[in-house]
Amino acid sequence: MSVVLTGFDRAELAGTGLIDTYYDTLLRIIGEREAGQLFRVAEEALAQDRTTKGHSAFEQAVVHAPRFAPVVVSLIKLWYLGSWYPLPGSYRDVNGSTADDVEHVVSDQSYREGLVWSAAGAHPMGAKPPGFGSWAEPPYLPPIS
Repeated sequence: MSVVLTGFDRAELAGTGLIDTYYDTLLRIIGEREAGQLFRVAEEALAQDRTTKGHSAFEQAVVHAPRFAPVVVSLIKLWYLGSWYPLPGSYRDVNGSTADDVEHVVSDQSYREGLVWSAAGAHPMGAKPPGFGSWAEPPYLPPIS
């Protein structure tokens, strides 16, 4: 599910070392039952999309679904920024959440490994310095596809 949501492949996400941390964060905030429903619906939609070679079932069942869309937005922000952003009140009123559903940086590693840095071709401020003399070369800009 995170591969489709972020646009990064499985190896890149695993390389962050945060899959288990983010999984635990999601379970802690929305609960095992709601997370189980999200994962079940996502897997069914992804299986359908594999046969049609698209993402329309996933988009309809997960990304645009009123029940899951707020969670998806917070999950994407988590992967890219390393911070959990709280679910909207309208979601919490219907589906609930826990006291952990507050804005917070999940860990120092989540900040350093945020996908935003790779997507921007940059490095996190104050962490992972680019190395001596790296400022002398222009930044690498990946080709736009």
